[in-house]
Amino acid sequence: MNFIKNEKLSSIFFIELSEILNEEVRNICITNKLVTLVKIYLYSDFKLIKAYIKIYPTIDKELIKYFSYKAKFFRKILYNRLRYRVKIIPKLSFYYYNN
Repeated sequence: MNFIKNEKLSSIFFIELSEILNEEVRNICITNKLVTLVKIYLYSDFKLIKAYIKIYPTIDKELIKYFSYKAKFFRKILYNRLRYRVKIIPKLSFYYYNN
């Protein structure tokens, strides 16, 4: 049962977080880079989400640091969007997806 709950919450967080990242990239006016949320890993205790992002065409470590800096703000936006569907909004951490 816990596995099914984790999968459902992961898909909800993935959709919402990808929309938030898309809006944030549009707001900071990055025109020559494409930021994609590749996957998320939701821990079984629902305390942390590891979000793996990919930046095209090149790696931009400053942009990953920027997203890590804004993680609390993104969590607040997630809370506002999901407060009636999810009890606990986990902390966010961003990583570059190497593959």
